[in-house]
Amino acid sequence: MISVIIPTCDRPAEFLRAAIGSALAQSLPPHEVIVVDNGTIDADPAAIPAGVTLHRLPPRVGPSRARNFGAAMASGTHLAFLDDDDWWDKDFLREAWAVLQAEGARCVYGRKDVFRDGRIARYKCPSPETLTIPVLLRRNPGTGGINLLIEKALFWRIGGFDEWLIVGEDISLPLEVLRTGERIAVAPAAAAIVRQHDGGRLTGRFMVRSRRVWKYRRLLGWRETAQKLLRNLYRSARGAIRSPFDGRRA
Repeated sequence: MISVIIPTCDRPAEFLRAAIGSALAQSLPPHEVIVVDNGTIDADPAAIPAGVTLHRLPPRVGPSRARNFGAAMASGTHLAFLDDDDWWDKDFLREAWAVLQAEGARCVYGRKDVFRDGRIARYKCPSPETLTIPVLLRRNPGTGGINLLIEKALFWRIGGFDEWLIVGEDISLPLEVLRTGERIAVAPAAAAIVRQHDGGRLTGRFMVRSRRVWKYRRLLGWRETAQKLLRNLYRSARGAIRSPFDGRRA
């Protein structure tokens, strides 16, 4: 009973079609696929096949709110999220589900590969050693919305994706899972593919980038919080904050 939720916002129809297609083509079929559109222009109906549920939200409410809305509409017992410009390997859900069941976990992360220059290459894969609170406070070892499978009850226990965080919500979610005392499993064979492209990306303004630092200031301590805020201010002033891939939104 896995519900797949795909937020979309003014994305080219071919990207959205590929994302939905990869969800529908899973070797472990999902219980349902839900698309949540919050673009300024309605998503192309031709990109949304029959059987896929479409919800429309006000424009630009943000990916976290769109994901949370989709989760609220979902009838499955577990949730998986996919961005509208990325896709899954055909065995993503099967591999993630197998690890979840084998380890008796309630949350699992697969790996992230990257598609660029017409080729798929390995990018990041979290591990039990990096899925810890100290590591997640300081860097992203490979967590994201697109390589996550989580029990719906646990998702709502932590409040879903933090809608206050414009960026960094994909690191905040596993942090909140760990703070409940739950452990997070890893499924290295479950591949989610990040598409490199020239589309829009979220801004690197100081206040936007600093929200996650401020949220976890007590865990970081005031000295490290101040250091991170100053670093963000410097990078924002120089316009140096970019996504891991040129042309890819942060």
